[in-house]
Amino acid sequence: HQSASSCHCISGGAFPSGAFLPATPTTQTASMAALTAADAAFEATGNFSDCHSKVEFFLSASGLKKMDTFSNSDAFCVVYINGIEIGRTEVVYDSQTPRFTTQFQIDYFFEEKQDVLIVCYDEDKKGSADLRHHELQGEIRCSMAELMCADGTSVTKQITKRGRDGNHGSLTLHAEEMQMCSEHVSFQISGKKLVNKDGMFGRSDPFFTIKRSREDGSWIPVYKSVHIMNNLSPTWPGDMVSVQQLANGDMHRPLRIEVWDYESDGKHDAMGMVETSLAEMVECPQLAVFETKKGGKKKAAGHLKVIQANVFKQHTFLDYIRGGAANNAWELNMVVGIDFTGSNGNPAQPGTLHYCNLQGGGGAPPNPYEQTIMGLASVLEQYDSDQQLPCYGFGARGPDRKVSHCFPLNGNPQNPYVNGVQGVMDAYHTALTQWGLSGPTNFAQIIGAAASMSTRHVQQGKKVYTILLIITDGAITDMQATKNAIVAAANLPLSLLIVGVGNEQFEAMTELDGDEGQGLHNSQGVKTPRDIVQFVRFNDFATAAPGRLAKEALHELPGQMLKYFKDHQINPPPVQAYAAPADGGGGGGAAAQVIEVSAEEAAMGALGAQVLQAHIA
Repeated sequence: HQSASSCHCISGGAFPSGAFLPATPTTQTASMAALTAADAAFEATGNFSDCHSKVEFFLSASGLKKMDTFSNSDAFCVVYINGIEIGRTEVVYDSQTPRFTTQFQIDYFFEEKQDVLIVCYDEDKKGSADLRHHELQGEIRCSMAELMCADGTSVTKQITKRGRDGNHGSLTLHAEEMQMCSEHVSFQISGKKLVNKDGMFGRSDPFFTIKRSREDGSWIPVYKSVHIMNNLSPTWPGDMVSVQQLANGDMHRPLRIEVWDYESDGKHDAMGMVETSLAEMVECPQLAVFETKKGGKKKAAGHLKVIQANVFKQHTFLDYIRGGAANNAWELNMVVGIDFTGSNGNPAQPGTLHYCNLQGGGGAPPNPYEQTIMGLASVLEQYDSDQQLPCYGFGARGPDRKVSHCFPLNGNPQNPYVNGVQGVMDAYHTALTQWGLSGPTNFAQIIGAAASMSTRHVQQGKKVYTILLIITDGAITDMQATKNAIVAAANLPLSLLIVGVGNEQFEAMTELDGDEGQGLHNSQGVKTPRDIVQFVRFNDFATAAPGRLAKEALHELPGQMLKYFKDHQINPPPVQAYAAPADGGGGGGAAAQVIEVSAEEAAMGALGAQVLQAHIA
């Protein structure tokens, strides 16, 4: 498996290497220059950098201060990069030295300053995503550059609370460059005659953890099973995880399976362990478990049996869209929804959210709505063969003085489609002159319109995945109706991107996003089968490099699509290449032969064609 990195830390600095360094300057310089030119489009959208690495890191804590008089801490951490929350760990109960299994995968850019803030909390209100419901333990700060250039790519810092040092414990970040692979492993493990830790009148409640080794010899937890009550020969439920998560893409990476006796106070008792690897788990289903006694002596502690362990290639996003319509691949259809509520301010007044500088020249820059449309639509239209984009507004008062929560920007209810990004911009500008800003902010109708389009595509057998982009400045006033619409739409090939503009806090949008908490439920209590919502704040990226807003808004989309394809058992189209006739392709030659090729071969061929075309141009 090849590394995703092209940037490595050397003597405290970072230098580009790999694909952008020609192996032989005399023969590779031209093609490398062409490759750089061909990849300029990726850089413009924020999806590629010649000093970009994919990095994952884990967290552990030590010596946390007890926040409760009669119990240990129930700790969890919130991770921020440049002030933007990227995720939270699980809660580790009743422990002052928690080792969190949650992995954080981020893009490391050498050319950018990336400040890391880790805030630790003691959980007070179980299950609440509102941080105000929990007690602050403290925080640490560092930079990605400091972490990546640290010895062993691990940084330990003392926790401070509200800027003050004290006996708050420490937090450690363990980072590792990701080795990208698309392989997954499905596995199930059982135990046999495990040792009992609950005395003569009880039986242990075993669970197991899997740790993987790091380059410095330490071990990082990457997986935890459920516990089975009162059973010394348990069969744990099967599971599926990526090879990257378990072993960073390396089938022979040493793994340590530790078996524990579950205790509700978090003070679990060790029942034994075994060191193995994914390769060994696939080939050798029986693993002997040992306890380590005083003096280092090992004692037999039962066996683990790998009931099944199958490694397989997971389909990727690229597998479904490769080749476009000509290859019967899936296409993306973007639907645009724009907030026309009065809280945006008078569009004729400079500085308001809808103010447009239509004269060009040295006037005002594009407003947040225009910037979002140009940034996201310019990316997504590349995957739509006809580039016809339906556009709607909501929360406006029409010429008949009635408020509409879903009206076509081009004024044509029978055909709301416009041509490309410029068509969206023109329709938006025209609508601002014909519709008056009003309210309230309702999403349900426009989600329903997008869902109806997606339903028609499914009924017609079209391979179209619909992406509804809603740009809004305010809080939702039809929250439950919106939740109902999202839960219903989650069964369709559809995703919802919400970009919040202006200075609102957008708490409701965070709730819809579903990355925290227990997921969305409709009014009947039915849970959404998959997360289809991604929310970002425009202001978080207002001063960022070009394309970063689109990158953040779109980064969950491939996973959402793959979840839909998996749930509905939809396979990608076969990859095909067309061989030219042996006589050179003359008019009377034989018909081209269709040849099945692997995805890797097709990708290499596409890259070669890209380099060649850029070089010719």
